[in-house]
Amino acid sequence: MNQTGILELGEAELTRENFRRDVWKGLSRPVKSLPCKYFYDQEGARLFEAICELEEYYPTRTEVGILRRNIKEIAPLPGPDCSLVELGSGSSMKTRLLLDHLDRPACYVPVDVARTQLLECSASLALDYVGMEVLPVWADYTHHFELPDFPSISRRTMVFFPGSTIGNFEPDEAVHFLERIAGFCGAEGGLLIGVDLKKDPCVLHHAYNDARESLPRLT
Repeated sequence: MNQTGILELGEAELTRENFRRDVWKGLSRPVKSLPCKYFYDQEGARLFEAICELEEYYPTRTEVGILRRNIKEIAPLPGPDCSLVELGSGSSMKTRLLLDHLDRPACYVPVDVARTQLLECSASLALDYVGMEVLPVWADYTHHFELPDFPSISRRTMVFFPGSTIGNFEPDEAVHFLERIAGFCGAEGGLLIGVDLKKDPCVLHHAYNDARESLPRLT
């Protein structure tokens, strides 16, 4: 841990040289691509939160609704004193729905590449959930990283991966990713994951090409 209390395991992956390598690799492919982790600087993280509130962008609104309707069935599953690990935590808005209903969570471990947002949200959660340790990890969760030491009272690990982000993976990448999550969870742990269903192409087009020409910039 450094003085800010954040575990900086992802720093080496965010260097200029690695950025150059990823851009070269992605744009050299027949189907061009760039790692989405490079979108999430301070401005990018804020823009994504604003996009999540747009009418066309259904995933966030739909998933929050599912959580609210089923939280009384979901929350008891990990049992008391669990360690909740969220991959791609963002604003941790959905996480609060879980934390409000979990039985004495031992700790919350948000993992995200957006460092400023990660620190701000972690500090806010630490104030709102007194007695629960908040252990932020600054890392790209699509690459290898280590989890911090959990409190001694922790009984099991629950990984939370909402947002239907699993759909961004190629099939072999998804298998490898889920195998790594299984390693985090262990024999007694579990995974709570959000997965989108097949949609009309028009719905998807509007969700990812919304009508607004711009969003307000940071001042």
